[in-house]
Amino acid sequence: MGEEVKFPKLFAVDIDKLVAVRIDKKHKWGWEIWLVNSKEMNVCCKLLIIYPGWMSSLHGHETKAEYFIILSGELELYVYPRMEDVYPDAPGGSPEILELDAGEQHFIPEKTYHKFATGTKQFVLLLEISSYEDELTTKLVESRPIAIEVAR
Repeated sequence: MGEEVKFPKLFAVDIDKLVAVRIDKKHKWGWEIWLVNSKEMNVCCKLLIIYPGWMSSLHGHETKAEYFIILSGELELYVYPRMEDVYPDAPGGSPEILELDAGEQHFIPEKTYHKFATGTKQFVLLLEISSYEDELTTKLVESRPIAIEVAR
C-alpha cells in the first residue's frame, strides 16, 4: 500500500473549528474559506486548502493582484509574466516555476496568468491576500489532478 496522506498539523489542532467555518467556494482542487471581502476597504483574504496531487486552473485576474503566504505544505507556483508566455510556441514562452515551502510568500500582479500545484502526499494551506474579489477572472485551462508516474 501507498503512504498515508497527512493532514497539516494546523488542522490536526483545529479540525473541530474548521467544521463550523463557512466554506464559500468548493473547487476540484480544494476549498476557499473567505475571511473578509470588503469593497469599501478594497481587500479580500481567503484561506485556501488544496488537495494533495491537484493543479489549479491556469487563470488571471483583470483587476486583482494576489499575495500568497504558504502556511503549511509545499506549493509549486507557475507564473506567466507576459501573455505570450502562456502559449508554449511563443518565443521564450514558459512559466517561472517557484517551489514555495511553509512560511514563504509570493506576490502576483494583476493581469498575470498563474496556476499552482501540490505534491501527492499532503494538503497545502495557503493564505491569499488581495484587493476586493471581483468576478473578472479568465480561465485558460481547467483544474486537474496531477499525473503520477508509477515505478515498476
